[in-house]
Amino acid sequence: MRAIVARLVRAEHPEALPGNADLFKTIGVSLPAALDLLVSLEEEFGISIPDSAFIEARTVTALVVLVTEIVRRTPRAFEATSRAMIAG
Repeated sequence: MRAIVARLVRAEHPEALPGNADLFKTIGVSLPAALDLLVSLEEEFGISIPDSAFIEARTVTALVVLVTEIVRRTPRAFEATSRAMIAG
C-alpha cells in the first residue's frame, strides 16, 4: 500500500510514509492522485472500492483496513491477491 501511495506522490522511500498521516493534508495526495490511487488499488487487488468508503479512508493504515475488508468479502479478489503474493 505504501509503495502505491509513494509512487503517486513521488516519494523516494515508501517505508518512510507514516501510516496514520492524513493522505491529503500531510502526505500531499492531490485530487488527481487520489483518483489514480483508487484505480490502482482496484486494479492491484481485483476489487471495487465504494467511493464513500475510499473518501473516508484518509490514511495508509485506513486504506489497508478498507482493502483487506473488501478482499475478504470478495472471493475472486482473495484468490488473485493470493496468487500475486505467491508470484511476487
